[in-house]
Amino acid sequence: MIKGLLKAGLVLWGSFTLVFLIFSAVPDPARALAGQQASPETVQAIRVKHGLDKSLGLQYASALAALSPVGALPDDGNRSGSWGLRAPSLGRSWISERPVVDVLMEALPGTAILAGVAMFLALLLGLPTGLLAAMRPGSLWDRLVVGGSVLGMSAPSFFAALAVGYVGAVLWYDRTGLPLTGSWIEVDPHLGPRIAWSHLILPAITLGMRPWAVLAQLMRGAATDVLGQPHIKTALAFGASRREIVLKHVVRNALNPVLTSASGWMASMLAGAVFVEFVFGWRGLGYTLFDALEQSDLPVVMGGVLFISAIFIAIQSLTDMAYKRLDPRAR
Repeated sequence: MIKGLLKAGLVLWGSFTLVFLIFSAVPDPARALAGQQASPETVQAIRVKHGLDKSLGLQYASALAALSPVGALPDDGNRSGSWGLRAPSLGRSWISERPVVDVLMEALPGTAILAGVAMFLALLLGLPTGLLAAMRPGSLWDRLVVGGSVLGMSAPSFFAALAVGYVGAVLWYDRTGLPLTGSWIEVDPHLGPRIAWSHLILPAITLGMRPWAVLAQLMRGAATDVLGQPHIKTALAFGASRREIVLKHVVRNALNPVLTSASGWMASMLAGAVFVEFVFGWRGLGYTLFDALEQSDLPVVMGGVLFISAIFIAIQSLTDMAYKRLDPRAR
């Protein structure tokens, strides 16, 4: 437990340091914020306001200290200068002046819904298609699954989003009635804010294409290996039904690599949905980070990277626990 927490802390520290060094190479964020026509006095005022006038080492130490769960407590008049446990701070947005945590938490539900539905579709389609392909090697279905998975893995996200959007919302609009763009919340003049499920279909299909392709290939390969084991052939020779073999042996043993891959894809989709959210106008974490990059809002970008890193670590830890439950050999 302690070893795992130390590893997680090192990963977060490494992510923070890497992103900080990357953005320290930005020529002059204050000039980008103020605009090219701003006076030198205005640019200098922005530097002082956001601490950009300090040395790089002081900026790094200040940002790292804000992330520490131990430090000076807020001054409420009764505990001035006292130290103790506190909530880590990701700073404030340079554009909206809001806490970065509030900005990210406002965008998180949109990406969580999109990634969750996309992964559900990938699992729902990837596991049975891969399993059926393994049970019928060399058949037309097997060739279709292999060819479709190769196409799904090789198609760039931006191209796939444009293609799915054009086909689903432009070419076949008379049949689907789906909009090309739209966020996950729409305001109905009579019912008020509600989730726009029709806006979810096209981006979820696009985002789920690549994990479906990977999961189908993994399930096919893992199931093929299990079906080739001697104990499976022995069970079939002694009259065990094919359904019993598949449910009790093949699926259980083949799920381990699939589960590991699915967890990695679930975590990466939280960060990799930038292009999909941008093309479809889906306002989630990816759209928020893209918008922050465009406006040079570095605290939001850095906070978003750390936030996604923490989610990735949490999902991987849960996956390790589930992996040990499925396979006693991993304990």
